[in-house]
Amino acid sequence: MQYVILAAGIGQRLRPITETMSKAMIPVANKPILEWTLDEIDSRDVIVVVRKDQKDIIDHFHGRCDFVYQDKPRGTAHALLQVKDHIAGNFLAMNVDEFITRNDMKKLAQLKEMHIACYHSNNPELYAALQLGKGKIIDIEEKPKRPKSNLVNSGIYVFDERIFSMINRIKPSARNELEITDAIKLLLNESEVLPFMLEEWKTITYPWDLLDANSFLLDQHGSQTSESAEIRPGSYIEEPVAIGSAVIGPNCYIRKYSSIGSGCKVGNAVEIKNSIIMNNSFVSHLSYIGDSVVCRNCNVAAGSIFANLRLDEKNVGMKINGEYVDSGHKKLGGIIGDNVKFGVNVTIMPGKKIWPNIMIPPGATVESDIEKQMPLKKMRGKK
Repeated sequence: MQYVILAAGIGQRLRPITETMSKAMIPVANKPILEWTLDEIDSRDVIVVVRKDQKDIIDHFHGRCDFVYQDKPRGTAHALLQVKDHIAGNFLAMNVDEFITRNDMKKLAQLKEMHIACYHSNNPELYAALQLGKGKIIDIEEKPKRPKSNLVNSGIYVFDERIFSMINRIKPSARNELEITDAIKLLLNESEVLPFMLEEWKTITYPWDLLDANSFLLDQHGSQTSESAEIRPGSYIEEPVAIGSAVIGPNCYIRKYSSIGSGCKVGNAVEIKNSIIMNNSFVSHLSYIGDSVVCRNCNVAAGSIFANLRLDEKNVGMKINGEYVDSGHKKLGGIIGDNVKFGVNVTIMPGKKIWPNIMIPPGATVESDIEKQMPLKKMRGKK
């Protein structure tokens, strides 16, 4: 089986994280997203579709897979078309941000006919909904207002060369992209495509999806703790967690589903819950980080609090590309980009984001997203 992994997307809905790293390189349970997928594939015949400017992916995975380049992001179908000359027979194609069980990956690799991996979703209107008839897929509809079923496309496929002729026949969508769902619609009219029902599935579209994927991977693979991690006296750790070559404690409380990268330091009397702390970030004493993502090289100063629960206990929302999106989570903290520096006693309100390279003054309460550095005196206490 040949494998094709589509990793050229920009990941705009994951900003500010993707301001400074490719989506495929975001660490989940302390390994890049793409690395988890490559570790599950029992083959050296792997093609990863990237943009030429994604040096972080190319440099990190050089020699481990082959790269094919997409000149600019023009949709999933366009990305898939770039591998046409490298494919012979059936192949497994998937978006880089899909997570399934090891058992499902093995079963997919053994399929001979064309399949779409499917999952029953509570929110089919957010995905491409599928219709079945007589045991095969008969229709696919992207983000339907009134889904005809709760079965959705997971972004994982077993195709053969016929998919490329379908892509060549479709026209760009309103977004000026070649959509894989349009190509599949044509394919369904001319060929039999079968459903493959997944045991479990996690996909990463929004920042909070990283936390769901993090817990999914830790449940699947258990704790990922480096032998060089220094756990100082009085620290209590609930499994499963991922801890790189970091210094933890003393007297810390690291709750389950937390991932702390290499080069991190977590100071005295800190509590971290269900969060991702990326490489070389410091969390100073008497701080609390809950249900949050802190990117690389950040300094969370003493007494900082990441609030993760609304007072009215409604779901936490987040502004995504200018629009408010309900996360579906009652607990969700902050999303902090690379190189952010906090003064002491900063409070981040639920669902707020801070872009890379921002300094937050002492005592500030972050009640709205911060995308640009403001004068520190004006920022203090700004709503």
